[in-house]
Amino acid sequence: MKLKAIVSFLCLFVQANSIRLNNDNVNLELTAGDNSIGIILTLGDDEKISGQIGLTTSIDIPDDCDGASSCQLDNGDVNLTVESIDSGFSISWQTTNAEITLEDCLNLNSGETNWFGGPEMWNADWPIENVSIKNRVYTTIKSDNGAVGERYWLNSKGGYVFVDDKVPLSLDQNNLMQGSICFISSLSGPYIGRDRVLLEYNLVAKNDAKEGHLHAVNNFLGKPEGHPDEWIIRNPIWTTWAKYKKDINDDIVVGFAQDIADHGFTGQIEIDDYWETCYGSLIFNSEQFASINDTVKALKDLGFTVTLWTHPFVNHDCEDTMTFGEENGYFVKSEDGGDQTSWWDGNPAHYIDFTNEEAAKWYTDRLKLLQEQHGIDAFKFDAGESDYPPPNPVFNGDVELSPNSITSAYVRTCATFGGLIEVRSASRTQDLPIFVRMLDKDSRWGLNNGLHSLITSLLQFNLNGYVFALPDMIGGNGYAGAPTAELIARWTQANTFMPTMQFSYLPWDITSDDFDGEAIIKKYVALHEEYADEILNAMNNSITDGTPVNPPIWWVDPTNADALKVNDEYLLGETILVAPIVGEGSTSRDIVLPRGFWKDGNDGKLYEGPQILKDYSAPIDVLPFFIKTYF
Repeated sequence: MKLKAIVSFLCLFVQANSIRLNNDNVNLELTAGDNSIGIILTLGDDEKISGQIGLTTSIDIPDDCDGASSCQLDNGDVNLTVESIDSGFSISWQTTNAEITLEDCLNLNSGETNWFGGPEMWNADWPIENVSIKNRVYTTIKSDNGAVGERYWLNSKGGYVFVDDKVPLSLDQNNLMQGSICFISSLSGPYIGRDRVLLEYNLVAKNDAKEGHLHAVNNFLGKPEGHPDEWIIRNPIWTTWAKYKKDINDDIVVGFAQDIADHGFTGQIEIDDYWETCYGSLIFNSEQFASINDTVKALKDLGFTVTLWTHPFVNHDCEDTMTFGEENGYFVKSEDGGDQTSWWDGNPAHYIDFTNEEAAKWYTDRLKLLQEQHGIDAFKFDAGESDYPPPNPVFNGDVELSPNSITSAYVRTCATFGGLIEVRSASRTQDLPIFVRMLDKDSRWGLNNGLHSLITSLLQFNLNGYVFALPDMIGGNGYAGAPTAELIARWTQANTFMPTMQFSYLPWDITSDDFDGEAIIKKYVALHEEYADEILNAMNNSITDGTPVNPPIWWVDPTNADALKVNDEYLLGETILVAPIVGEGSTSRDIVLPRGFWKDGNDGKLYEGPQILKDYSAPIDVLPFFIKTYF
């Protein structure tokens, strides 16, 4: 009785300092605190999101907002507007005082609630509630594999937040405030030329994570308008990069393709770096590729399509191209008018300004000429992140969409070359029918950019709305040494039910005395092709319904606490569950099966979920996968 009395007293105290905004069955409670406003978003009686807002400003809560669907608060310097939206509320802080920083934090409730979404990362943990991020400018960035990251976070309770594209956003997680994700708005870093500080986001409450994500797709993220070319969905991409790096020429490329064809494979040959006279010329180097037309013809005679690696830069030593671009204003300029920058293959260099339509046309016209002259089918478009331009860059268009506008403009330019292309960066381009490639993976096993991170990156891409995820090269890039035969075999298996497969290291080049690596790779390339119709079906469902191509396994059982935590399994659509081996030397694993009936893809045995299969046997030639069965 004493405990009940204390709780009742505290509730009365909170209510005396609180208001509640109503939006049908969704409510937002705002509670005045000493240094912030506490918020709780509920659906019925269920709490979905909580946090502390206004951490850097002081503002009073008016009593007359209680019971309303919207509320405006003003302290003379900062304005706060809270309005009802479909299934939630929008929160918008604004000030014209450029010296003010705005900061709102949401509770992660680690241990009780799982969170999903956020940026692509080198150390790709999943779910993300325990990830630490230190006050990171939230744009597409080259560091930490940050080329893909929408302003969207979803939790296991069905609550989500979507931050407006115009916010000059920095992100801090488990750093300034442990157990919280903080959205910080300030006119610093790349956020220049603006006349207001804006922190605006939407809080939405749905019944579960699946329902929440579908709402986000249909209201904020968007759906793809088509899918990539079926040829590279059914058949692998074979790139020269990991195997040869820059040491390529006509003979090597033709020999690479002939070797692949001789072993019974087909698909798409990708001529990677280095083929230009200088970076940015978009002209073949005659020393290495004196017979490029004959090379392309030979590749096509073997049954391959042919793509070419390219990038958005012009190096300073590429004098004619650089001079023409500078004279015509085709390069991104900084606030002070300078246009020099750097990238991994050039310093100094220049970044083509794709927000300038004439500059974008100059780029695409030169690529089209390559296609006409040499028979190139498409391109692998590298880079595109917003921090490659010079510091404090100035772009065309809405200044409040900068600097991510350069990524979006670049990717949309790339997409005009059709469904055989790939890009590696993305920003509000979920509608495009193209592959988005994961950043270069390392030839290792773990979540630290190795095999395990292939799965968590896949899930992150799909929940950011980039459902046509292109896994990086099977076995990784070999930057610290070539992969083992075991790693190639397990990587191939993990990749089998993803949208496409990409090789560079050839399995007959890296062998083992303990197993037939080539036979394993052939088995799973064939299995991928066998299930290509299922992959296409999942893609078409994304186009029509917004469902991920490769969702996390909780998608078919969104309240299953075990399923919500799984980071080493994934689904193809809603019908196939894949549980790869991701540990070196492992030949068994536990498998979480969500609710429903699941037929073992290897021996046909039927299981009823939810359950956990303990020590499922998976020797080197076995990929555990299960097919959902209906009666």
